[in-house]
Amino acid sequence: MKISDQIKLKFYGVDFPIVNFNSLKPFQKGDKRKISINISPKIFYPKDKPDSFKIIQEVSLSSENFFELFVLAVGSFEIKSTAKEKDRKNFINLNAPAIMFPYIRAFISNLTSNLGNVTGALTIPPQFFKGDLEIVKEAPDKRNLVSD
Repeated sequence: MKISDQIKLKFYGVDFPIVNFNSLKPFQKGDKRKISINISPKIFYPKDKPDSFKIIQEVSLSSENFFELFVLAVGSFEIKSTAKEKDRKNFINLNAPAIMFPYIRAFISNLTSNLGNVTGALTIPPQFFKGDLEIVKEAPDKRNLVSD
């Protein structure tokens, strides 16, 4: 197997500027806990950096009558302007959200594993991303969470 660096797409990491957790009541042995997961990835193109983009993933987890968790994850990327349009589209819409996902998954697992019986450790199942991302024209809130 040959392994080489990907020179067209650079990943600079994930920030978690918003984490909201609300515990309604702790899980007890025997409680049936159906957990709903909603992941909404979007893209933001900073006007001052044409080769940069941000993937914004809003992740909501909840279990009725037990807890609600919302995480805003912002991944920073750069793509070479020499990349072919087809490759560029794939990198942005498929690869970038998939690259970010393990960081989000680990963050949520680590957070919930430290909450004791409130939720128990939660591990989000693998997710597959397809289709074009919604483009966000402005930062998602007034704190300018997606700027550098």
